Amino acid sequence: MTGSRINIDATLFCGQSFAWSREGDTYQAAIDGRLISFDEQTLPALLERDQYLAHYFDSAFDYEAAEGHLSSLDPHLGACIEEHRGIRILNQDPWETTVSFILSQNNSITRITRLYRALAEGYGRPLGNSCHAFPRPRELDGVSEGDFRALGLGYRAPYLVDAVKKSEILNEAGALDNRAALSLLMEIKGVGEKVGSCILLFSYGRKRIFPMDVWIKRIMAEYYQGVDPSIFAPYEGLAQQYLFHYHRSRAGG
Repeated sequence: MTGSRINIDATLFCGQSFAWSREGDTYQAAIDGRLISFDEQTLPALLERDQYLAHYFDSAFDYEAAEGHLSSLDPHLGACIEEHRGIRILNQDPWETTVSFILSQNNSITRITRLYRALAEGYGRPLGNSCHAFPRPRELDGVSEGDFRALGLGYRAPYLVDAVKKSEILNEAGALDNRAALSLLMEIKGVGEKVGSCILLFSYGRKRIFPMDVWIKRIMAEYYQGVDPSIFAPYEGLAQQYLFHYHRSRAGG
């Protein structure tokens, strides 16, 4: 395990997960059916004794080396890293990530989080502390488009119905290369190239993936016009997170 510092707020609230809440100094979430709670002081010891959580926070990866490499490439990216140093790419459950990013389309982080929690509260197991496990596909089997619309999912409701039916795709994608995995994920309604790229980056550890949403397209056009994201290799996904979080934070998004 590396000893690099984790920027907890930036990591948990930079738009890669919508499961977390913070009350005072305490962070809490239901992750893959587990209720997890910690503060900044207790997290290091928790990562030392809990292999699941250490993997979730990607503790085996050398983030200091990656940040040093990215900072050396470009002054602007270096400034993004300096301001928010310590972002980790979370190793999340593919199902939870798939649903999260289907919900993310044309949505703010605040609203995505609200819809994510509505699904958990409506169909997930209670875990205590007002938390519910995020429902697995079997728990959503038979839930209708109308039921999902009643939770506020809007036009995303039929996408979720389809995702439940095709959830086995998520067990197959991990064995494929990036291009083939992305193509397979896009067989789920509502999963386009951007959503599929987020699933690969945040659930399958594909750090060469560089998701392109409206924010990132704008940033690339302003600071890296005509430049391919491969300039950030082999850490394109981490570069994307720093660029996204820096600019969204500056804009108050």
